[in-house]
Amino acid sequence: MDFEQFRRTGELSDVTIIVDHTEYKLHKFPLFTKSDFFKKALSSSDRLDLGENFPGGKDVFGQVADYLYSIPINPDEKNIIPLRLAACFIQCPALAMFIDQKFDEYLLKARVKSDLTFPLNLLKQCSQQDQSLMKQTSILEKSLESFVEGLANGAGLQLTRSDREHLVHLPLDWILQLIQLCPKDSKLAILPLVKHYLTSRVLDENDRGDENHATVATSDDEKKTILDEIIKALGNDFEQFPLIWLNSLYEKAGILKCDCEPVLSSIITHSILNSADLDDSLEKIPDQTMARLLERVSRNKEEHIKDPQSLAKLSTLIDSYVEKLRHRGQLTSEQFVRLASCIPKEQRSSHDSLLRALDEILKDEKSTQLSSLEREELLNQIDFSRVNEETIVACRTNKLIPQQMITDAALSLCSQLRAQLDDTLGRLRLIETQLARTRTTYTTSSSNYRSRTLDSSFRLPHRTRSSYTTNYDLLRNPPISSYSRYESDFDFDHVLPPRYLSSASSSRYGSIYSSYRYA
Repeated sequence: MDFEQFRRTGELSDVTIIVDHTEYKLHKFPLFTKSDFFKKALSSSDRLDLGENFPGGKDVFGQVADYLYSIPINPDEKNIIPLRLAACFIQCPALAMFIDQKFDEYLLKARVKSDLTFPLNLLKQCSQQDQSLMKQTSILEKSLESFVEGLANGAGLQLTRSDREHLVHLPLDWILQLIQLCPKDSKLAILPLVKHYLTSRVLDENDRGDENHATVATSDDEKKTILDEIIKALGNDFEQFPLIWLNSLYEKAGILKCDCEPVLSSIITHSILNSADLDDSLEKIPDQTMARLLERVSRNKEEHIKDPQSLAKLSTLIDSYVEKLRHRGQLTSEQFVRLASCIPKEQRSSHDSLLRALDEILKDEKSTQLSSLEREELLNQIDFSRVNEETIVACRTNKLIPQQMITDAALSLCSQLRAQLDDTLGRLRLIETQLARTRTTYTTSSSNYRSRTLDSSFRLPHRTRSSYTTNYDLLRNPPISSYSRYESDFDFDHVLPPRYLSSASSSRYGSIYSSYRYA
């Protein structure tokens, strides 16, 4: 039966549905056959007020009513999600299956085009819907997977400013799901979006830099939760972010008393230490930021001392920063003590950079205002036994450095050079000894070889003595020869030239008889 006419006219209507103050004159039969919800709700009443709780409101309900009357509907990008939730609301499996099929077709087209705008719009719509109904569908999971797939394929570069602002308003749980869904080999693709999300939701305006970010009202408790959860989800991938931004994030974590504060400190330190160009990294970090960073390193230096490789990088970092301040003429005695004490002096392999810096500090006019205790604290940062000759020469004229320390440094250097010289001489003697042994072995082997060659006599294999007679009838033209046959396989005479055979009539190879006749 064609119910479309009855749907349009409301003729013979036996039930009234109210949505957003709009009445719909409908019929129980088509509603009962496809919806369990209406079957239960209208079993004892012919009037039902759904108020404002229906997904998508009155517009979506009109399309749902059309579907129940077998009238074709065409879901689009704007109403497909509320239509899917409406199918859950009225408990209509047929409508749910139809919407899911259309939804998959839309996502497939977006994947083919590497379009992130469509799944992002879906996510925005999902965030505005009833989450209890959303959990009954797979729309959210499919939208997140489609978005991540587009990111992995490089579509993230196509996001507009409006798209990014949509992302900022997504719930934290969805951002965490995006991070988890993103493959390990494509993790870098999601980092710019995470940075934008954290900047907009956590950092204050004065920490955001030159970028334009949306202002999102977020409480301190929400900021703390967002920062802790995202850092936990990303882990060491946070090292890929800019150092200045990371430092701003760390300071915010300190203000909010986040649990991730020590993790962020470690990430920042390793990010600097693992930098390919340390000098370039230092130039990008403001002095105030660098000072705070090294203060954190100093507080957690026990962690770095356990790792020799990290310790060496950290020492290089501090020396480079001290050198940078020294060349600028901005290094103070307080800074020197703070920076030098980041690493215990016995853990340093070299103190040349520190001593040169101290030399300039003490030569400055302000150094005369230092008390004896302050000067002693400065000198105690240096291990004078670990400086080279050039540093000693450069500092020997500084009268504020006790000459006894310069002398001790020179004597220590002499001892080191003497030890190196002794070690080198020992190695040379060992090499000479090995060479002498090699020559002796070669000479002995050569002598034995010559001795064996001269003393040995030519030996022919033993054979049974035999005799044969060869008669040569020599004619001047042509020669005639006759000889008796023998087994050549057991005789060497036929292969040896006559000069090696004895001229005697009897030899150890047998008796030879020869006769020559001339015609």
